[in-house]
Amino acid sequence: MSGGQRIDVRSMSFGGWALFFALVTVGTVLLVLANPTGSPTGTAVSAVLVGVLEVVYFVMARPGQAGIRADGPRAWAFAATALVLFTTAATLSPWAALLLFALTPQVFLLLSPRPATIVTVALNVAPLLLRLLTQPTTPRGIIQDVGSTAFVITFSLFFASRILSISRQNEERRLLIEQLREREAEIAALSAARGAEAERTRISREMHDTLAQGFASIVTLGHAVQGELERDPDGARRHVELITSTARENLAESRRIIAALGPGRLEGSSLPEAVGRTVDAWRATTGTDVRLEVFGEPLGTPPATDVVALRLVQESLENVRKHARPGQVDVSLRYVEQELEVEVHDDGAGFDASARTAGYGLAGMRSRVAEAGGSLELTTAPGRGTTVRAVLPIGAAS
Repeated sequence: MSGGQRIDVRSMSFGGWALFFALVTVGTVLLVLANPTGSPTGTAVSAVLVGVLEVVYFVMARPGQAGIRADGPRAWAFAATALVLFTTAATLSPWAALLLFALTPQVFLLLSPRPATIVTVALNVAPLLLRLLTQPTTPRGIIQDVGSTAFVITFSLFFASRILSISRQNEERRLLIEQLREREAEIAALSAARGAEAERTRISREMHDTLAQGFASIVTLGHAVQGELERDPDGARRHVELITSTARENLAESRRIIAALGPGRLEGSSLPEAVGRTVDAWRATTGTDVRLEVFGEPLGTPPATDVVALRLVQESLENVRKHARPGQVDVSLRYVEQELEVEVHDDGAGFDASARTAGYGLAGMRSRVAEAGGSLELTTAPGRGTTVRAVLPIGAAS
């Protein structure tokens, strides 16, 4: 991560890291006091300086305040203070060098990699130089001190590089998760938009196949009436009756379309009850015998599946009314394991499904059933009636 890049730490927790720093500080203080290497005063001062570094960390160097690898003023102030206090403590007692286990990763947490590497080398080299300048030593001691310092620097940098690698991976995962959530939100929005567009298309086609054609007939009949008012009053009267009849049918169609926008008949009732009311209303309107049969126990079907099933029955009965001229209509709901089978059969005129150019009715039914994860089958032939059968999933998949 490049220098100067600040990561948002408002939603990140560093409680574990603060505990680690505190435990390393306590351990270092105890080891310094338990292993005096110089005067008692020097040992005590070294232990105090190690403790002071914990206070300095808490006051100015917590990631929530100084940022993560942000190279901010607090980070540099902590690095300078740590360099002075740690160098003094490690000069008075070599055991104070154990604090590097907490200081090194902390430096790499607050500063970008290159400045952090420089500060880490300085934290290791400065105590060595100060001891060599202020304390008597032997060539063997110098070699030991230089070797141990090189080892600590190497280990510190390796340890810090691993922390950086893990930190980068975690940050990449966090960004990836955020991107996935954004993509999920975009997909959900697109799905909702497509669903709304499909519903608008369905309603517009349905209005075209019903209301628009009805109004066109009314306009045509109106023009005919204007020319017949004086020369053919009886013909005008018949055309007025047709206008009234067509307007009444358009009113019924508009109410049906409005009702199709929501669950309507399903509110507060089961699917068999809603279909029963639809069948009763259709029988009363058309005078045609229609029977409803329910097989199996009604399961806890999803509301969306119930709506699709009800709309399928309504649309099928409407097509029967318009085209079939039947003597008998049978409607059945069959609950089988994790599926709901809906079937509407009439013994009417039937048609050639391969040759007929229908309106939106059948295509709309297929679209509804497909969106619910089901399948629709149409069986018909001229003079042999029509059967519409749909299978809808009602299990977890639905």
